[in-house]
Amino acid sequence: MYLKLILFCFFLFSSFLEANHNEHALQYLNKIRQKSGLITLKSNKKLSKAAYLHAKYLVRHQKNGHYERKEKSGYRGKVPSDRVLKVGYASKSVMENLSINTRTSKHSIETLFAAIYHRFVFLDFTKDEVGIGSSISKKHKKINASFVYELGTSTINQLCKKTFPKKNGFFYMQNLCKKRMHLIPQRLFQQKQNEVQQKNSHVVLYPYPDAVNISPVFYTEHPHPLPGSLVSGYPVSVQFNPAFYKRVNLKTFRLFDGDGKEIKKKKILSYHNDKNHRFTKLEFALMPLKRLRYGMTYHVVFEALADGKTIKKDWKFRTKKPKGKMYTIIKKKTILHIKKGENTLLYFIPKNRKDILKNVIISDALFVRYIDLNTLEIIVPKKYAAKECHLKVAGREIIFQVH
Repeated sequence: MYLKLILFCFFLFSSFLEANHNEHALQYLNKIRQKSGLITLKSNKKLSKAAYLHAKYLVRHQKNGHYERKEKSGYRGKVPSDRVLKVGYASKSVMENLSINTRTSKHSIETLFAAIYHRFVFLDFTKDEVGIGSSISKKHKKINASFVYELGTSTINQLCKKTFPKKNGFFYMQNLCKKRMHLIPQRLFQQKQNEVQQKNSHVVLYPYPDAVNISPVFYTEHPHPLPGSLVSGYPVSVQFNPAFYKRVNLKTFRLFDGDGKEIKKKKILSYHNDKNHRFTKLEFALMPLKRLRYGMTYHVVFEALADGKTIKKDWKFRTKKPKGKMYTIIKKKTILHIKKGENTLLYFIPKNRKDILKNVIISDALFVRYIDLNTLEIIVPKKYAAKECHLKVAGREIIFQVH
């Protein structure tokens, strides 16, 4: 009886922690959407249940992705649309975002915003509700945490709850609802989707104007917008609202650092050159081919011809700088003087687009944490007795003189 009580209390505590993570995630996501010019997403319980069950499935089976396999325990549907229908959501018109092994809900969202295709899911003009689910394991596993986001459109969901008799002269859409042959008038579908789109800004910029604490780096996503690259700069994007624009021709998209120097090594992605075919004709992204710098203000200049009208955007954003004294590591051997208990940051400038930190070898009991895949946080414990300690990273050695 006592053991059952302990297990029950642990279950309640775990549920509380996950609910807390999910509430913080919703608040943070909506804060970003609002500042970007989009409406906030309302929480939907059925979408949340679908998100939670998939998050749990990913950790249980050590998987990463949007698919589930029927023979696995906890299977709720092969793809996101199957899973939301299973829990009672009426519409298949959903989009799913997810991350694994991110430390917190905030870190999860920031990681997804750094990935351009996943960013566009969070900044979609047609979505107005979301379900967020997370699963966090204290066991030492390769995948110990997952955050899943199911985005839906409430007006389309309501259409799937109604029956529309077929009439001559009308076009209908099918396979939008639980029953494949459930017909939705195409004009009504477009009208209801347009109602949501029109509540949003005409143009969405990200990072939004005057944004701070923006990551300077993008690593990877699947599919990858920059095939063959493991490290590059944070993407800058511009999206035109399809409720207000039909055709956009890009004229200028430029990025300048805090010294006024233009970032020349870049790739402009659009519908016409995106090899993964994820961009619409109204989406554009500037992808810096090298990492941006910590703690720097960047200036964006954008110009396009939208339905014959010139649209100019000129704005700035600032990258984050981690707390602590930062050292840039360039040489093969570096000697640093550090104090016990203080945060020391080591930034290894990538030598090329595949240069990320691997094979970190610690000779002593240092506290080492990844800030990102090119930056380490080091803390020498206050009770550390030796006067010198060593760290080897990717063929480079750092010797710490401890005081």
